[in-house]
Amino acid sequence: MSEKRQETPEEKKAREEENESHLEHKMRMRFDWDNLIDDIIEDGRSQGIFDNLKGKGKPLDLNKNPFNQNSEIADSLLKENKMLPAWLAQRNETQIQIESLRQQISRTWRRYDQEYRFAQDAGIKSGLEIAWDDEIKKWEAAILKINKLVDSYNLKRPVNNLEMYKPRLDNELERVGARRFLRQL
Repeated sequence: MSEKRQETPEEKKAREEENESHLEHKMRMRFDWDNLIDDIIEDGRSQGIFDNLKGKGKPLDLNKNPFNQNSEIADSLLKENKMLPAWLAQRNETQIQIESLRQQISRTWRRYDQEYRFAQDAGIKSGLEIAWDDEIKKWEAAILKINKLVDSYNLKRPVNNLEMYKPRLDNELERVGARRFLRQL
């Protein structure tokens, strides 16, 4: 003989409200995805979940990087002393070298182009062609050194969108309108 306990009217009402709330929640989940997070947060706020949070009422420290916990002290020291991280200093130095090479190629090309166009003697033109080929070889060696720096930097950089691309001599010559060989003029 098992006796079944009768629900009190208060318990019955509480169960019905809970069922109704559960049904309402299921309907929201099914049809209203856009506002679901807002609704959950608002429900939490009405239940007082956010009342006793750590640091409530204090200003946020927006200078901290939450994704870089390991080097936080080093980053703050660098920032306070107005210094750059090594990888960023290397990027800046590499960019300076690339820009210097570009300016050198541009100046040298203008000079050789002008001299070659006005040269009347075949011997002078031949000498200019040989000298130009020597300049090309120097730039190839310089680009190899720069590309090693670019490789080194790309391995050290922590941020994906700061990748550097290797310069190529043909692209650098094309940038200033130069030819690989003077005799092509």
